[in-house]
Amino acid sequence: MKAFSFVHAADLHLGYSQYGLEARREDFDRAFSELVDKTLELKPAFMIIAGDLFHNPRPSNVTLENAIKSFSRLREAGIPVLVVDGSHDSAPNVITSTILNPLDSAGLIRFLPRHEGACWRMPECCYVYGVPNFRTRRKTEEMLPAFLGKNKPTPDPSVFNIFVFHMALAVPELNPPYVEAEAPPELIPNGFNYYAAGHVHAPYVGRFKNGLLVYPGSTETINYDEAKNEKGFYYVEVNEKGEASLQFIKLESPRKFIVLEQDFTGFTASKITELTVQLVKNADQEGA
Repeated sequence: MKAFSFVHAADLHLGYSQYGLEARREDFDRAFSELVDKTLELKPAFMIIAGDLFHNPRPSNVTLENAIKSFSRLREAGIPVLVVDGSHDSAPNVITSTILNPLDSAGLIRFLPRHEGACWRMPECCYVYGVPNFRTRRKTEEMLPAFLGKNKPTPDPSVFNIFVFHMALAVPELNPPYVEAEAPPELIPNGFNYYAAGHVHAPYVGRFKNGLLVYPGSTETINYDEAKNEKGFYYVEVNEKGEASLQFIKLESPRKFIVLEQDFTGFTASKITELTVQLVKNADQEGA
């Protein structure tokens, strides 16, 4: 096989106006722009986005236009973008569908589950297979086997095999309190070298089956309890022997979060308000 490289990102949540603020929606767009800038500098063979590209399946026109501009830059550079849907941007029903479909039709992304065999191949380099998100554990346990049966994965031992999905796996090392495990490990097929995952908003790399399980985390802060998590993506280089070398690329544009903790036991409501205002003023920083 030939050596190659790729970028693995997830959980961009474009269009999320956190706390009802337009400034926060712009922050998520800015993080994506930086991701694209860094990808263009790295010049990988392709990019993987493992779900929750958008915060909902029908983003605003402003969010969509910014995303189209960024994807156009990648297309002009000859970098394919391989995508699966996540719990936020999967189609809620057949009629509503998801914005990922028209982006795929326009050639800006390749929405893997939509294509025959749910896969993409790079000759003499890799085989990439992606599954949709089913939102709940019950639906995942019911519908994932059916999807795999209809779109049988065919990893090739002569190349590097990548399995793309957006769900938290029920493994002991991966137990974020805010995410319910959506799938037991036995539902995930064998034969892959790299399991490109999304849904967990913190970077994680571990052994899984006979390969690597990798979560790049999110590119911005979705919940305040994620504030300390590094934001970025993985740049993966694969040599002629099929050995993967991972480098976490940190993003600099995500907004700084300051989480304040204070015990107000015994204080009146007015005093709590007064002290809270002062705490916020004292902690305020440029860029936060």
